Amino acid sequence: MIPAAGRLRRLRYLGRYREILRILLKYGFAQVLDRLGLYGRWERVFVPRWKKKRAPALSSGPEVRLRAALEELGPAFIKLGQLLSTRADLLPPSYLEELSRLQDRVPPFAPEKAQRILENELKMGPGAGLRSFQLEPLAAASIGQVHRAVLPGGAEVVIKIKRPGVERLFRGDLAILREIAAFVDRNTEWGSFYRFSRIAEELQQLILRELDYRNEARNAQRLRRNFAGDMQVYLPRVYEEYTTRNLLTLEYREGVTLNRYLEKPPAEPPPQQVAAILADAFFKQFFVDGFFHGDPHPGNIAVLPEGRLFLMDFGSAGFIGESVRGKFVSMVRALQRADSAAMIDELTGFTFVPAGLDRAGLAGDIERLQEQYFTLPLKDIVISEAVRDLLQLASQHRLRFPHEFILLARALVILEGTVARLDPQFNLAAAAAKFAPALQRSQLKQAGRRLRGSLRGYRRLLEEFPEHALVLLRSTAAGELKLQLELPQAEPVMKTVKHMINRLAFSIVLASLIIALSGNLSFGRIAWLERIPLGETVLIGAVLAGLWWIAAIIRSGRL
Repeated sequence: MIPAAGRLRRLRYLGRYREILRILLKYGFAQVLDRLGLYGRWERVFVPRWKKKRAPALSSGPEVRLRAALEELGPAFIKLGQLLSTRADLLPPSYLEELSRLQDRVPPFAPEKAQRILENELKMGPGAGLRSFQLEPLAAASIGQVHRAVLPGGAEVVIKIKRPGVERLFRGDLAILREIAAFVDRNTEWGSFYRFSRIAEELQQLILRELDYRNEARNAQRLRRNFAGDMQVYLPRVYEEYTTRNLLTLEYREGVTLNRYLEKPPAEPPPQQVAAILADAFFKQFFVDGFFHGDPHPGNIAVLPEGRLFLMDFGSAGFIGESVRGKFVSMVRALQRADSAAMIDELTGFTFVPAGLDRAGLAGDIERLQEQYFTLPLKDIVISEAVRDLLQLASQHRLRFPHEFILLARALVILEGTVARLDPQFNLAAAAAKFAPALQRSQLKQAGRRLRGSLRGYRRLLEEFPEHALVLLRSTAAGELKLQLELPQAEPVMKTVKHMINRLAFSIVLASLIIALSGNLSFGRIAWLERIPLGETVLIGAVLAGLWWIAAIIRSGRL
């Protein structure tokens, strides 16, 4: 296995690794660990099977037990499960649904610690120069917790403070996950099939990005710029002077979260209006700005007294470039036209394609998927179902989408569910269609930029060609033209031929020496040479050289 016999490089993680094994065995995953090569003979001594106490959920399905195990493993694994709950290209729907229920059930840390972190980060004395600081947190999660405060100028803010020691904890667990993923990739068929190391690296980058609150601040600032002047959506201001790697200070606005709004919708603004504003706001992010809020669940959206929507929590955000947006639209069109060849080209154009892709099998599955949508008008297509079907198809053929596309797909599914709760009659596809002209203009601009880039390249070629052609003609006339031909594929063949020639020459020389010395050698009347069996000695040497030659060929395959 990996750690106990010295295979885990960082011995300081040995205790944590033992705890991970114990919890996974407790929840009935011994067989899975065996298949992954993670529960060998040494581990059976190192961490015996869970016999004394069975987990309460052991009679439940593997999805429920996996969620319970991740919750017991702590914040890093909870965050890992939350990220995996978005990966419909990796896990079956039952696992996605169960993992989406993972919650950061972490109690808040002491308010005194929060205040001390605040003072240390801002390099200020007691109170960090704030007019007021509310000790009771508004919310607590695995990475940090949120407190209300009032800045010296009177601005009301919320300050997100990172939990003490959480970064060290996350980095340790991520190091273990990388080691396990690398081991599984090297030693199991599952590893070669799923490439766990790549998945672990991708998840690590996402989690480490969330650990730096400056990234979240940049996300909030970019979204605020994109919605500047919008009368229906409001983004909080970021107070950069009170923001560090471990602190994030945002403008506070009093409002009603959509969770509470949906329990008892008020007369103003009506739910139908909120649904329309929400859909327009997110389709603008997807199709116009190319930068979007990655977690638009009702708890992260509030309705302000004036009826505007207020977005919160910017740790998860995604960027969709114009080319990817274009491919997404092209896939939808190919799906509707039942053009399986175009669908395969677009799908494999921006996914991670495994070696040995079965294109015929993929084409057959795409054709079956297209049958479901070919006759449907756009207004009758349920976006969440279409996205889910596409991701499941990709999972069957080991096609992995970029994280941003998965984030976009998840955001669309969440958006559709929230809009349906606000207004069951709302036509989300029609709302998306309103942005088609803007997307087409964006694609035309991109095509124009590509064309201008090509023209610049051709212009440089035309400018430089005469000069290079003149140099080439002069070299030819002077007899100085040299052609250098390299065939990398032929190099192994030439090396083999060279070894064969060397062996053949050595064999001929050796055979000639043996034949020449095998006769009766005469050295005249030199007395001291007559006493030495020179012929026999040279013959024995030749035989030994031949044996050495044979051994060299067997040992290294070359001479």
